[in-house]
Amino acid sequence: MRYEHIIWDWNGTLFDDIELVVDVANLMLERRSLPTIDHERYREIFGFPVRGYYERIGFDLEREPFEVLAVEFIAEYQARWRDHELRADARPVADALHARGATQSVLSASEQELLNAMTSHFAIDERMTALVGIDDHHAASKLDHGLAHIEALPTSKDRVLLVGDTEHDFEVATAMGVACALIEDGHAPRERLEATGAATYGSLTALLADLG
Repeated sequence: MRYEHIIWDWNGTLFDDIELVVDVANLMLERRSLPTIDHERYREIFGFPVRGYYERIGFDLEREPFEVLAVEFIAEYQARWRDHELRADARPVADALHARGATQSVLSASEQELLNAMTSHFAIDERMTALVGIDDHHAASKLDHGLAHIEALPTSKDRVLLVGDTEHDFEVATAMGVACALIEDGHAPRERLEATGAATYGSLTALLADLG
């Protein structure tokens, strides 16, 4: 293995929550008689910090503060996430990496308690040496937590790979000084992923095959 430690993004990378996120967004838009979006439009406009995405989707942040909308979103998300699944190849790939001797962790913009609950529900936490979430539900950035996480890892940075599904994952990996691989069919379109210059894969299985 070229890499001794894999840092996984959670939403969209291991946990297939795109349909869930779009459904909740549309529910909130419909409550305000605003136009809804489809998956393609969502991927076009989603990005970090999430506050900007809320504006692009059509919410009036002068009328309703972002913090209020974020609370509404997470309440609906928490009520529904158990109806969704990991990516079909997430657990097999995590198991295969474990069998090859690689350690793994999760670095997420999800709030820590929610991240703990989700990874435990899917029993994938048992493959992880650390679960690193953030302190609130605002999903601003996971950069600071990522920098702290990489410094705490006993593995040399050149032997660490961060796997995500957005440009933000690439930005975080670059700031951390580690390699990055991006997976399509998450929260960003493939063309934006490829524009970062990071290796981009159609599935986690394809990534595993390339890791050697």
